Amino acid sequence: MYWLVKQDKKKYMWGVIVVTVVAIFGLVVSQRASKIAMENYKQHQIDAREIEAENKADSLKQN
Repeated sequence: MYWLVKQDKKKYMWGVIVVTVVAIFGLVVSQRASKIAMENYKQHQIDAREIEAENKADSLKQN
């Protein structure tokens, strides 16, 4: 009986360890993806402003 309880505790601990590692990995990946998304958004804003300025300059040249 003691052997069975000891085996179950090992399986429980491995389960906890695996779930913890997967959760930490998911958190790291999520944080990195959020950081990249913010950088892409900021770059998109900069690009949009440049395009808007170019379009404004083109429209002034045509007049």
